[in-house]
Amino acid sequence: MRHWIQEVRNFIYSYHFSTGLRTTISVVVPSVVFSMMGDLPMGIVASLGALATALSDVPGTALHKRNGILTAIAFIFLTALGTSLIAPYPLLMTAWILACCFANGMLLVYGNRGGNIGIACMLVMVSILGETPVGPAEALVHCLVILGGSLWYGFLALLLWQIRPYLSVQQMLSECIMETARYLEERAAFYEKGADKDFNDIYKSVLAQQVIVSEKQEAVRELLLKRRSAQQGSTSINKSMVLIFLDITDLQEQIMASQTDYFALQKDFGDMEILEKFHALIMEFAGEVALIGTAVAAGQRSLPKANLRHEIDKVQHALTAIHNSLPTLRERTKLITLTNILHNLQDMTQRIYNLHRLTRLERVKDEVIDPRLQLASFTTRNRYDLETLMNNLTFESHIFRHALRVSIAAVTGYLVGQVFHLNRVYWILLTIVVILKPGFGVSKTRSYQRIIGTITGALFAAGVLFLTTNTTIIFIIMLLCILGAYSFMTQQYTLSVFFVTPFVIFLLHFLHPAHLQNAELRVLDTFIGVTIAFTANLLLWPSWEHNYLPSHMAKMVKDNARYLDHVMRLFTSKEFVMNDYKLARKDTNVSAANLMSAFQRMLSEPKSKQIHGSEVYHFVVLNHSLMSHTAALANYGLLHGIQYPKAEYTQLNDYLQIYFNCIAELIEDPKATPTPPPPTLDALEALDGTLEKLYQRRQEEINNGKGDTPVREEMLETKMVRDQMHAIFSLLKDMKKTIDKMGDIDA
Repeated sequence: MRHWIQEVRNFIYSYHFSTGLRTTISVVVPSVVFSMMGDLPMGIVASLGALATALSDVPGTALHKRNGILTAIAFIFLTALGTSLIAPYPLLMTAWILACCFANGMLLVYGNRGGNIGIACMLVMVSILGETPVGPAEALVHCLVILGGSLWYGFLALLLWQIRPYLSVQQMLSECIMETARYLEERAAFYEKGADKDFNDIYKSVLAQQVIVSEKQEAVRELLLKRRSAQQGSTSINKSMVLIFLDITDLQEQIMASQTDYFALQKDFGDMEILEKFHALIMEFAGEVALIGTAVAAGQRSLPKANLRHEIDKVQHALTAIHNSLPTLRERTKLITLTNILHNLQDMTQRIYNLHRLTRLERVKDEVIDPRLQLASFTTRNRYDLETLMNNLTFESHIFRHALRVSIAAVTGYLVGQVFHLNRVYWILLTIVVILKPGFGVSKTRSYQRIIGTITGALFAAGVLFLTTNTTIIFIIMLLCILGAYSFMTQQYTLSVFFVTPFVIFLLHFLHPAHLQNAELRVLDTFIGVTIAFTANLLLWPSWEHNYLPSHMAKMVKDNARYLDHVMRLFTSKEFVMNDYKLARKDTNVSAANLMSAFQRMLSEPKSKQIHGSEVYHFVVLNHSLMSHTAALANYGLLHGIQYPKAEYTQLNDYLQIYFNCIAELIEDPKATPTPPPPTLDALEALDGTLEKLYQRRQEEINNGKGDTPVREEMLETKMVRDQMHAIFSLLKDMKKTIDKMGDIDA
């Protein structure tokens, strides 16, 4: 029960709910005002302008938000004016739909903001098509009313931004923290009893959650750090959020640093209770992180709920008991893995307590953002110029093909409506423009979601209209549907469509009472639109993910190589630059998310297009493991420092970089014949020999009753580095075998 209440609370504090609430207010107010004046249809027109502008609004700095809204208002007005004037002429309208959909589809070249403006303009176009054509004078009046609705939303959005300028950043940062907590929960599953039977499913869940975390981090990074670098955030609130974000990204790396051989872990300790104790401990950590996320969303202070240090001590006592029951050093070395994980959790404890402290603003005044970090370098600069558009006007651009696909499908839907004299052709077109996405897999998923949402939503609306004719009750339910529709639009599309459908049906019921007929028409129009969209997506220059996967894979390998190279500077004489290291880490996480996302999209495509599916998945898992082992090296080097550097570390890094380059070349050109690295590595063998000597010296110390000594510390440090190097070397060999296998299959 408490968990359910917490989920509801988190949703109410979320960015999605506040966006839905703002959109609902902006849409409802014009209709209510005009309705009180006795002209509800004109109020609906004004609400259309507000709704379209709301859909185009995405988070950003003050400059980006203002310019984006103003651009959207101008484009929406011009689209409305052109559509209204041409609407009485079907032949001209066919050409206008073709041109309008293509132009707005091409706005995707300018990223999420441009794509949303394009969707908003197409929404206005298809909505006007749903009304009876009028003369030029009346059309101009309608367009001016739409413009008024757009200006109303722009005023409301910017006003609310001025009142609570940090709200969207807080909410996005909170979501990032909450998803990090869920990532920790997913990784905790490796320690459950019998997890070795479900490792494949656990890895899939971990990788999928990693994609979500990376996307959330990128969203916060673009919004928060751009704001900071633009000198728009020098307050304690902004400083606190920057510090929290920097800590949560470091915490993410510490979570990944606990990567180990889980098969060996389950084999050695699966029959003992120690792994269950680790699972319970990690879940406590996840609960604390989630608590911090909730506090950030609410703008409140957070206090630790669990005594993590006490919980760690309990697990440490259990480990000590096992250690004392083992007679030889060789047997005890198996415990080093669990000991390292526990030490990592101890390090995470301090960071979690620090995150709790950072939610209390008065504690932030004396904090300093690491001067070694150039925050502006972690953001991307979007180009909104004509050259970007011109460079994509080619069939090689998937956005160009997408724009053509949308325009042809929309024209087809319009002609179908004209031929069969369908009264509400706009719903067909709306279904098409909303469903069609650049990738086949996303469009296919949207098609299913829209059908399910529309049918269930229509049944719900029909049930309401069957049970009551009370306009007040219907209006209140419609308001709740509007709120639900725009709160879930970016998070749960099926649920959003479920709410959109009764909202539109109730709206049409007020404008043109037809009772249950509206529900039937909505379902029929949706089926027609989905059929056209799916056919267009399948036949008109589809973009199959397997064509893009090699570039994602090569980028992943190169970024992993650069990440490892910067981390190994901690272990060698090369200069370590914190900013470059964190940039490399960020790029690796983004590449991993892009690769996994592309793979997930490929799985929703036809089986014949899922080329090398199992090999690509294996490659994704290997890269995730490689990132985790690199993170373990980074975590150790940054927190403990290297007390016993060795010449072999430089040789190992140089060798591994050669191996990375070889794999990247094979991915980019399967016919290439790069010089393969030698199958064995002298430096690794030398490191094994050094560690063996340290084992012997430490055994002698134990026999003489000595406790902690420099030999013990050197042994533990050397073993940690040696184990990570062996793991990375093994992963690279597996990666090369996977790439070679893909090449053999193609041949």
